[in-house]
Amino acid sequence: MENVPRNHEADIKNNSSEKELIALTEWIQRCQFDIVRSYSQRPLTEERIIFCTDPLLREVNKEAYGPNVVIIGPLCCIEQFSNDIQTQKLIYMDSFLKRAEKKASLKDFCKLIKDSADRINGCYEITHFRLYDRSRSHMKQAKPFSYNANSRPFIKMIAEDASFIIELFLRAYNKEWREERDFIFDGPGKMHNIRRDLFLAENQLPFFILKGLYELAFAGNPVFPSFLDLTCHFFRPYYNQHTSIQAPNGCHGRAKLKDAKHFTDLLRTLQLPSSKRPEESLEGGEVQGEYLYSAVLLREAGVKFKVSTNRCLLDIEFNRNSGELKIPPLRLDELTESFFRNLMAWEQRYYPHETLICDYIFVMEYLIQSTEDVDLLVRKRILINQLGSHKAVVTLFNKLCKHVAPMETNHYSDIFRKLNAYNAVRHHSWIAILKLQYFSTQWSGVATIAAIVLLVLTLIQTICAVISL
Repeated sequence: MENVPRNHEADIKNNSSEKELIALTEWIQRCQFDIVRSYSQRPLTEERIIFCTDPLLREVNKEAYGPNVVIIGPLCCIEQFSNDIQTQKLIYMDSFLKRAEKKASLKDFCKLIKDSADRINGCYEITHFRLYDRSRSHMKQAKPFSYNANSRPFIKMIAEDASFIIELFLRAYNKEWREERDFIFDGPGKMHNIRRDLFLAENQLPFFILKGLYELAFAGNPVFPSFLDLTCHFFRPYYNQHTSIQAPNGCHGRAKLKDAKHFTDLLRTLQLPSSKRPEESLEGGEVQGEYLYSAVLLREAGVKFKVSTNRCLLDIEFNRNSGELKIPPLRLDELTESFFRNLMAWEQRYYPHETLICDYIFVMEYLIQSTEDVDLLVRKRILINQLGSHKAVVTLFNKLCKHVAPMETNHYSDIFRKLNAYNAVRHHSWIAILKLQYFSTQWSGVATIAAIVLLVLTLIQTICAVISL
């Protein structure tokens, strides 16, 4: 009987030790999870080009990063979707196979995907995906799991999505290639929403597999354009938002576009300056406490805002001799936030030392601090505001830079310094105030001149009267 308390005491100690061990194990697992998560925040490698967006960025506006209509690829972060677009994927896939049947069959396409499966799988930053049963109309979120890239579901998914994209691009390129009563092109706003979903950073297929399938089907056929031209035509509304993407002197280099990793990367490239242009204003420099004043304050300092004729959104130029700040026009609509957020997220992860888009947004945020700044830029035709109010524009640029840390170097630092130096010269502001207050309109200028003439005549009359005494 004397051993019973001792055994009980030993059991208590053993249970306590076991609980401590479990707690320690759980803590180690949480640490491992945090380590894996921290690795996911590193710049992407050359291979892993498709990723889940930083949770901090999603906190500001998670809707900007997720698809509304069409899911592409295995990396998906939404809980449900409609069966309508999945049905259209199969319809479009059937049309694509019929177009390609003279050169390739479904078996040929699946073989190409299977042979490239490991490379495709390697393009995604993580190995656990949310893979959905796309045969049902509404799906609850599936548990992440590892899968074999050579498996039938993976090959089927890539084949369906790639065929849908290629057929969609073909129908957008040529109206004669569309079917009667086309669900996407006949429906109001559907193309607008699908085009938006296809530029999302986490809703992508690698560019190389799309190009490979397209060339397998249509290479050497003069009726069909190259896949690059087809893609650029589809995304033409996002080429500086107002000019033709096929212009021979465009701001992109064709070689750079051919090397695009996916559609998000291609759209970023389309915004960049031409490699032939001397990038004097886009050479990165240190920004040590530099501050750029708002548009209204710069105008009061004598800076003249002009809309630029340059094709590239990033081509901001300042001429110290004339005091002219030239900025390309930017159209703002309901998709602008999603567009720039995805380009910035991709750029921060894959081009951490070439954050040209982020630098551009920081410049615009500096310039746009109030509705008066927006009004000035709208009147100068630099901003084309389709958001409904000037306040919405201010809110947009303030939100875009949230949780986006500015780099120590900014590619517009030279313009910062020139503008601040121009602002420091006092007579520039005196001349500007004189123009704004007394010569802002034709009538105010006439009235000012008349007042000066009257003052001079009165002074002459007074002097003559004094002399005659």
